[in-house]
Amino acid sequence: MLVRTLDGSEAAGLQLVLEVVRHAEEPPEGPWTADLGMAAVVDGSGAVWFVGEGEVARLVPLVCACEHVEYVTYIEGAEISRTVTSTT
Repeated sequence: MLVRTLDGSEAAGLQLVLEVVRHAEEPPEGPWTADLGMAAVVDGSGAVWFVGEGEVARLVPLVCACEHVEYVTYIEGAEISRTVTSTT
């Protein structure tokens, strides 16, 4: 599993990736980029994964002119909620 940090520091983001793999419905593909300050990782598709207490959430920009994003929350492999909203 390849994890690299945005600031070039040691890949401490591996713990975040392991949480995503544990809670996500299907394990996302890498390579991973970690942002430890936000407790977030970016997977190989460009989706941003936020790690919370006992859950993870995926933020995906949708391909549309109105700049919508999809925010999905997972707990232990099950989708708990899904929201689509505009970023503007």
